[in-house]
Amino acid sequence: MKLKRNIFWVLIVLCSCTGCKTMFAQDPHFSQYFSSPLTFNPAFTGYFDGNQRFTMNIRKQWANAGDAYTTGTASYDTKIMKRSIGDNDRWGLGFYGLFDNAAGGIFKNSYISMSTAFNKGLDQDGNHTIGLGVQATLAQNSVDFNNISFSNQFNGSGFDLSVPSGETVNNRSVSFFDLNAGLLYNYKTENGTQFSFGASMFHILKPKLSYFSGNNTSLQPRYTLHTGASFDMGEKDNLFASAHFMQQAGATELVLGAAYGLGVGTQDLTLYFGAWMRANDAFYPYLSIRTNGYQVGLSYDITRSDINRVKNFSGSTELSFIYYFNAERGKGIPCFF
Repeated sequence: MKLKRNIFWVLIVLCSCTGCKTMFAQDPHFSQYFSSPLTFNPAFTGYFDGNQRFTMNIRKQWANAGDAYTTGTASYDTKIMKRSIGDNDRWGLGFYGLFDNAAGGIFKNSYISMSTAFNKGLDQDGNHTIGLGVQATLAQNSVDFNNISFSNQFNGSGFDLSVPSGETVNNRSVSFFDLNAGLLYNYKTENGTQFSFGASMFHILKPKLSYFSGNNTSLQPRYTLHTGASFDMGEKDNLFASAHFMQQAGATELVLGAAYGLGVGTQDLTLYFGAWMRANDAFYPYLSIRTNGYQVGLSYDITRSDINRVKNFSGSTELSFIYYFNAERGKGIPCFF
């Protein structure tokens, strides 16, 4: 049963990576995109309250379908050149690594990226800022063809992997260099309300990604438009809302939702309760605990798309963690989007 599930997922992955007219490859990304800023928009590099930030995200997708997808990332970013730029300016430098495994590791993606962003204060108080970020990435995608069966390996009762597949495989591993970029605008009112608007583009260089002969497929750019807002709701509480639209090749994604932050006791502790919806795909409740130094978030995708009805898949669990070194005191989800 597990072999059949792995074959099912490998076929999906290979079709999406080799130019099938009805399917398109999509980058790995997170439901809690607001807790994975460097994989969402390079302009968020260094844009936070504090001196340094460390984040981790792990996502397990469709667990009852075998080893469908497991995605994880870790990132670190910091502020640089503080004494050489304006008091309301922020210059950030960051790094992240990401892995994405499918079908029990038969298909693997790995990324290592470095990014920098400069956010310029536009007024005396720093309530208006505009920023630009760029990101360089080294990536490797690989497929273990030794554990994949093809039609001519079927012997009447099962698949015999010792029989030649008859397929011409040029590459079992594809490595490439890529560039990403993003823009960001933030506005803060005198009463603490914050608004943000941004856009990003990944895979500017359209790197080649093909495994079979006669195929010259390029990895298509991923475009994102996003917005967010944070409102103070009394002395301790706050409300955060965000939305984004993402497009890559023939695939689109629209996400929107909100979380209410409830201040607890006299300590710097906020509990967030909320939910986001990914149009025509999933609804995911979100729970988070935030202190002045760290934030932990948990979400669970309740899948509503056609793939759930076909395969009776369960949802996807995602866990995020953010730690701030020398954090400055503030309210709201600190990624500002």
